[in-house]
Amino acid sequence: MEYQSARKRRSTTGTLHARRLPTLIAPGVEAEALLRSTLDALSAHIAVLDETGTIIAVNRAWRTFAHASGYADENHGVGINYLAVCEGAAPLSKEAARTAQALREIMAGACSEFRMEYPCRSPQGPRWFQIRVTRPDQAQICRIVIAHEDITEVKRTQQELARLSGRLMHLQDEERRAIARELHDTTAQNLLAITLNASRLHGQLCDAGEPVHRILKETLELAEQSLQEVRTLSYLLHPPLLDDVGLTAALSWLARGFSERSGIRVDISIENSGEPLPRPIATALYRVAQEALSNVHRHSGSKQARLALSRKDDIVRLDIVDGGIGFKALPHANGDDAQLIGVGISGMRLRLEQLGGQLEIHSSPLGTRVSASFTIGSCYADGCPPNDLSKMPSSEL
Repeated sequence: MEYQSARKRRSTTGTLHARRLPTLIAPGVEAEALLRSTLDALSAHIAVLDETGTIIAVNRAWRTFAHASGYADENHGVGINYLAVCEGAAPLSKEAARTAQALREIMAGACSEFRMEYPCRSPQGPRWFQIRVTRPDQAQICRIVIAHEDITEVKRTQQELARLSGRLMHLQDEERRAIARELHDTTAQNLLAITLNASRLHGQLCDAGEPVHRILKETLELAEQSLQEVRTLSYLLHPPLLDDVGLTAALSWLARGFSERSGIRVDISIENSGEPLPRPIATALYRVAQEALSNVHRHSGSKQARLALSRKDDIVRLDIVDGGIGFKALPHANGDDAQLIGVGISGMRLRLEQLGGQLEIHSSPLGTRVSASFTIGSCYADGCPPNDLSKMPSSEL
């Protein structure tokens, strides 16, 4: 943006400063040379503006970037009013509008720093850039520093990490589903057979003494207890209701079981759930409900909670609300509890973001609300987000 629009907005006085760096620190040739060499050593594209928003100095990286971007002027933007350039491009670029607004606020002293990341297309292909606008507090003369950096490699690394994390979560869910099926179809059936055999022995050993009957009775009780625990574990790992009937039935089962085990009353509200939902979305919402209810039991101190599932148009939303103490009171808890909560929230947020969803958490001393939402069309079937660099909007900033 600064290079294509700048030619039409050259300041009549700016060329006087084209070859001279402004005095930002103590005057003197040595200080100016030191500052010049320091700025030239930076990899970021640096421009220094005066109090009107005019560029009065640039570093070597800025000049190189200007040349690579096709800006042929020998002054590389020195003398251009950067604020005017941003304002001129604002109707066509939201990034330019945000930068112009930030510049005006910084020049007025309303704030001292602005940072923004944005995608654009360049002669080298799709790129990501970061712009920082700062006003040094210690400067005797009003100066504003623009730092412009290419962060494409950082973004690519972040996106690749996100894809790997999404793939890992997808594989984890598949593994849970396989373990749950194995527990239900094999281990639970074996325990059921043990229970039946123990019952038959108990009935046939009528003439046995009291010690034998006591041992058989204890064995039967242990087998029934183990069977129940295995079934519960299997359902918690992956409830078959989620695949066979849908999210509504799975959440209802989860809430009832949670209430029985914890003593916390859970009110369920399901309105126009619009089932069936895509399996990745249904699984993610179920996991969020699991983690949120677990936090209610372990940390909130609330004796009741509310679980609500609703759908409006293409947006499905899950809310878990409690009347507990909220997260602000948790620093009084031990470090392990705080760490568990942090990991749980991060896991919920990452799981939703990998599928194109959103997680919102509002907490106060009156309670906590965890909200998970999806736009159905934004779901990524394999749990991996697409490469954003392949779909960048065009921008000149």
